[in-house]
Amino acid sequence: MSDEPSESLEEFDPVTFELATGNIVKISLGLFWSKLSDSDKGMGIQPYQYLAIRVYGNEDSIPKRIQQLHELRAGKDFGQRHCSKIWQWLLAHVYSRKILDHENTDDFLAHFEDAIDCIVSEDEDMLEHLDRLPGLSFPEYFDRVDDSIFTDQND
Repeated sequence: MSDEPSESLEEFDPVTFELATGNIVKISLGLFWSKLSDSDKGMGIQPYQYLAIRVYGNEDSIPKRIQQLHELRAGKDFGQRHCSKIWQWLLAHVYSRKILDHENTDDFLAHFEDAIDCIVSEDEDMLEHLDRLPGLSFPEYFDRVDDSIFTDQND
């Protein structure tokens, strides 16, 4: 199964909401450039793009400016094929006003990561099940069971 997202990344608009404490959280899904240190640049290493979900917030900043708090990378924390399901869950969570249940950004992040793990594991369980079906793995063996053992044809 392909690990490509089913939609283009432009369809994943950033989501911004306010927690119960009044802190602002912004979540973006997209391609980001890697940040290189000066030593990496000196060795000739080139920056590269990667797909990630970035979580920004103003909870721990003194002037209450939005800063990056957390990052979830495709291939490590989730597969690219999960982007649509993750975004659907996020939109449903935000617009159902369940965000008000979260005391702080860490509480929301823990809930968000649990939801992503659940989405990824459901998909993996389904793929494992499909791989075990003989008709999909070996079509020549599918539906070649002698059904006479299940009927009264042998009497």
